Amino acid sequence: MDDQDLNDARVRRKYLSVAWLSAAGVAVLVVGMIIGSSLDAEPATPLADRPPTSPQVQPATAPPESTAPLRPGVTYLADLPPVDSSSIDDMYVESPWTAASAKVRKVQYTKSVSATGAWCSSARLTFALDGKYARFTAQVAIADNSLATKELDFYVLVDDQRVAEVPNTGTTPQPVDVPVAGARLLTIGVEPPPEEPSGCPGPERVGVWTDPALTTS
Repeated sequence: MDDQDLNDARVRRKYLSVAWLSAAGVAVLVVGMIIGSSLDAEPATPLADRPPTSPQVQPATAPPESTAPLRPGVTYLADLPPVDSSSIDDMYVESPWTAASAKVRKVQYTKSVSATGAWCSSARLTFALDGKYARFTAQVAIADNSLATKELDFYVLVDDQRVAEVPNTGTTPQPVDVPVAGARLLTIGVEPPPEEPSGCPGPERVGVWTDPALTTS
């Protein structure tokens, strides 16, 4: 082998060595990147071992609401203007009556008529019927927002005659069903029971007529 061939062989060996070292370096770099990525990644957790996620917050459930039906032949006292309102105590309250939503036993009644007071005497609310209706229905009770839950007496007058009474009514609703065919006036009333001490002012209570309705037939 002459000097030229010897030099060419040395160059080839040097080139192959450099190429092998470069390829080995690239392989080591790739392996290192793979190992690093696997170390950084969060280890997989079996589904059964994963902590439970926080429950979704559910919107607050509204209280049940009465469905006062708007149908032909039904008129609610809450939608009628009264022709007379007597006070529980004329010295302190002009009128104890309100027509608004009221809650009884956690049920919201949207067409209620309520009387609030210390109940030294009777309170009445009168409506003109003019012979247009056949029946008056309602439920009566002490409202959930009463400061006291002692009983009250509820009553109905038709043309100034007392025709129905629901005595000693507490927080449990009691039905009222009165025929009013041909009647001119309807009066609903609330008063303290006769046996209640007459000291005034008495405990503050809210007597509710829930969804009181007049029907034509």
